[in-house]
Amino acid sequence: MTIPAVQAAPDPFEPEPYLALTESQRQQFDEDGFILIEDALSPDHVDRLIGVVEELNEKHRKSHGTAPDAAYQIRNALAHHDELFALIEYPKILPMVVDVMGVNIQIRTSHVDVRPPMKDHEETELGVSGSFFPWHSDAPNYGYPITNGVVPFLEVKVGYYLTDLTEHNSGAICVVRGSHLRSPELIHDPDYHIDPEDIVEVNVRPGTAMVWRTALWHCLTPNLSDRTRKCLYYGYNYRWARPGDYDRQDPELLARCTPVQRQLLGSNTTEDGVVYQDGDPAHPASRYWRPEPGDVPLETWAEGQMKKKRAREWRRWKRRNRLPFGAVGSPVVAEGDQPGALE
Repeated sequence: MTIPAVQAAPDPFEPEPYLALTESQRQQFDEDGFILIEDALSPDHVDRLIGVVEELNEKHRKSHGTAPDAAYQIRNALAHHDELFALIEYPKILPMVVDVMGVNIQIRTSHVDVRPPMKDHEETELGVSGSFFPWHSDAPNYGYPITNGVVPFLEVKVGYYLTDLTEHNSGAICVVRGSHLRSPELIHDPDYHIDPEDIVEVNVRPGTAMVWRTALWHCLTPNLSDRTRKCLYYGYNYRWARPGDYDRQDPELLARCTPVQRQLLGSNTTEDGVVYQDGDPAHPASRYWRPEPGDVPLETWAEGQMKKKRAREWRRWKRRNRLPFGAVGSPVVAEGDQPGALE
């Protein structure tokens, strides 16, 4: 008689809690305030975006009369070209934004940032008051409310870096690690000095993305290279807050949007932004505060993405824990049982 082999029971199936982030990335995002994603954009994608940026930059500089060696931004960039519009829901990044913010979000801002070499730059201490780009955190006029001495978590920005920023003083953004957990008033205190060990110059290759909390203190290094720095930024905030570089997007743009795109552009399923609770006109409520069914399609999208992800994890777990038939310690879960039914 053959005695079944004794084999240790497999580890229990424990699906990861996030759509895209790892536990270490989530920890870094919470503690440092940012994460870097190398090769977020393919080389071909970078080349296409650079072509779009150069075309728009030339067009708008001429119409505005901006000097060719001056820094220039194009705001609400998503409305200027389909390639820029597509990045609002970029598949490699949007799941990360949802992981840290949830599904009730919209685009607050999108902008092209072009910074040519600074030929006549006079060296100063990095980010000091009065310099060309001092330390700051993003906020509207009059600022965000301060809670327990810090800015509440209200926004995420994604930076897409299209040009080589690997050299020091090539116009790269600098962030102060963990500064989202400090009082923003310290930035303006002349007696407060930032620990140089906390300053991260984001020297990255083309195609890198950074997902970061805009409460982080940040500034720019001067561009002393011989290359024009080109990058894109997309800011996401909550639907109940106001956007920053548009009030309502163009109706023609909204008309060709998918439901998820329409949500991300700050619109409801219809343009009527008020609902009357229980049909009572004495109880109006904004649909940004009390969404109607269909106003937040990103929720259904995220549920579908999570279901697919857990099905993939389940298949990997089964392959990893495939045991001989009859072995002691074989999984109790049958082939057709949950979560295998997700397949």
